[in-house]
Amino acid sequence: MGEIAPHRVGEPSPLIFHLSVALSAYGQALMMAPRADSPSFPWVPRLRPPRGKLAGLDQIEVAAEIVARLKATLHGIEVWQAHPYRRDLGEAPAIWGDGCTRLRDFGRLDEAVRPEGPPVLVVPSLINRPYILDLVRGRSLLRWLAAQGFRPLLVDWGEPGPVEAGFDLDAYAARRLVPALAAARALAGRPVPVMGYCMGGTLAVGLAAQVPQDVGALVAIGSPWDFSANVGIAGAVRSLLRSRGAERAETLLESMGEAFGLVPVPFLQNLFALVNPMQAALKFQKLARIDPAAPAAELFVALEDWLADGVPMPAGAARDLLVGWQIRNITATEDWDFLGGKVVPSRIRAPALIVCGESDSIAPPSLARPLAAVLPDAAVRVARTGHVGMIVGSEARTAVWRPLADFLRLHCG
Repeated sequence: MGEIAPHRVGEPSPLIFHLSVALSAYGQALMMAPRADSPSFPWVPRLRPPRGKLAGLDQIEVAAEIVARLKATLHGIEVWQAHPYRRDLGEAPAIWGDGCTRLRDFGRLDEAVRPEGPPVLVVPSLINRPYILDLVRGRSLLRWLAAQGFRPLLVDWGEPGPVEAGFDLDAYAARRLVPALAAARALAGRPVPVMGYCMGGTLAVGLAAQVPQDVGALVAIGSPWDFSANVGIAGAVRSLLRSRGAERAETLLESMGEAFGLVPVPFLQNLFALVNPMQAALKFQKLARIDPAAPAAELFVALEDWLADGVPMPAGAARDLLVGWQIRNITATEDWDFLGGKVVPSRIRAPALIVCGESDSIAPPSLARPLAAVLPDAAVRVARTGHVGMIVGSEARTAVWRPLADFLRLHCG
């Protein structure tokens, strides 16, 4: 085993949470093992074995299996921490910028077949860095779109500095998104498609509603809209926060902003960890079973590096996202004040494509599909993937990329 890469020391964060959750979950499984064959045992329906199959289950064997899985988790983490992979894709050149934000032109890269092709404004999330859309060669949605003749223009938010520390989502839109959209329209000479991923898609909806003259089409991939559905662990977290009151959450975020200048990355990583507490243990067990020299291992490491490479958020933007959207559900109730007015999707006349992932734990279909129902001209595509799988998964090219390119060809003019 090689030395731990400096940028992976102490990762995946919060490391103690991931390990303690795995230990606690497996400990509970050991205690419940003698009751596994009981009719009242709380099996997930798709995992329930036939009656009698687990009669006389040996706890010693269960304990041995638990030890093996915990060892595999630790080994997988060690493999990732010491893996030689380092991201070497260069940044696309910037054609506009303000503060820490840059508009990066993927039409200027070697993969582009039409450097002056139809521009597409691409809006990523503010929580993670945007290179998930340009992760590695062969799994870069933006380079692939450039190879199809489009000119992707990526809004690279950058890491917020003193200027951005006071930004809420409206400030990000007014001072960064609207000028970036204007730059894209100037290149195109006509309204341009706007494509957003994760919360970037929700922001793109606001942009299409409030600056309709510049938006020719709208694409939202894995973008939450209606937060009223309390499904899964993420829904349970929202319910807990609502029960404690939105004002307390706002006070917490404002206090972190005052103490640290920005809402720190560990706080945001803890929220993601709560959405699927056992995910880290299971996926590192998977890595432990892969040859470290295999392409699949390199892709795994690249993705984990991206997940660990978090970005702090201004308190105002975090308040809008976590309290306004998640708790108060101002998006679906049309109470979202954005760029000078309420965002009302039913007034958007641009054609739209809404892409959901069946197993998306961040923006499951119950959160994302309601947007299509209130847009006058929207198509829905449900991919058999998770949140990140829609962008870099093995099925992404067939399930998402190609339908996306077909939609853009139809609406790029």
